[in-house]
Amino acid sequence: MTTLWTWGRRVWALVMIALYTSFTAADNTRAVPVIKVAAAKPEFAIAQDYFVSLLKRALELGAEGRTVPVVQETRLIEQKQGIQEMIRGKIIDVYWMGTDTSREEKLRVIPIPLDRGLMGYRRFIIRRDMALEFDNIDTLSALANYTACQGKHWPDTIVLKEAGLPVQEIVSFERMFQRLNLRECDYFPRGFFEPYSELYVRQQIYPDLALYEHLVLYYPFTLYFFLNKDDEALAQWIEQGLEKMIDSGEFIRHMQSHDLTRHAFPLHHLEDMRVIELKNPNIPATTNYKNRRYWFQPDDFNHRHH
Repeated sequence: MTTLWTWGRRVWALVMIALYTSFTAADNTRAVPVIKVAAAKPEFAIAQDYFVSLLKRALELGAEGRTVPVVQETRLIEQKQGIQEMIRGKIIDVYWMGTDTSREEKLRVIPIPLDRGLMGYRRFIIRRDMALEFDNIDTLSALANYTACQGKHWPDTIVLKEAGLPVQEIVSFERMFQRLNLRECDYFPRGFFEPYSELYVRQQIYPDLALYEHLVLYYPFTLYFFLNKDDEALAQWIEQGLEKMIDSGEFIRHMQSHDLTRHAFPLHHLEDMRVIELKNPNIPATTNYKNRRYWFQPDDFNHRHH
């Protein structure tokens, strides 16, 4: 009888310990909020780290005593699907992408350029044997003799087409390099800092592709953090954190030190850079891209304008 009683008490104790442990774990899970973001393909690992680390730092600085959320990568989500998922507000909480009027109408945008507008300064990936031809391009009409590779759902594609530039629209990012290499298009415009890492990871596959540094296509454009419109409190939290980074100079230092963007600095390292300016019909009228607090300006590059 005593043995049975002792055994019963031990079982009861084990049950209570298990229940206590599960409740505590549940409480801890609730105590640390999770911010879900889309995962990235391996070739975008450097860019993913740039934006994730920026988001994490903004959450830390904007916390003001609140528990800092854990940023968790979920699954691969392309831009078009990403917009729909952001509207639904279930799979992901924050998505970074290029801005346009439609996206800002559908989602809650944090209007702080994550690249200080550098994505609007487009440098070209070309085939090495085309360098001499591009040396002779300094006007929009001259560039119109060549075809650009662009993403099918990218806001940039509309900018180029509206300017009268021939564009080959391609769904797959990797296929753009393939098409360029096969001479099915002539140049692949990339954000000011993007070609360095992109060419580096593909130098064995496409040794004939290179960055052409002396011509820039410029139009007001940037990447923002986007959220579901109902996530106003989280949006303000992130925005306050980014503002603190700008105030302290940490934002610029992040760009100058991170592997994604550091190669772009100093911005004025080339004397003979030619610029072709385009209008961006899709950028919201409220975008204050002349504000130096958030945006680099063309004269930061010491460009000659055309």
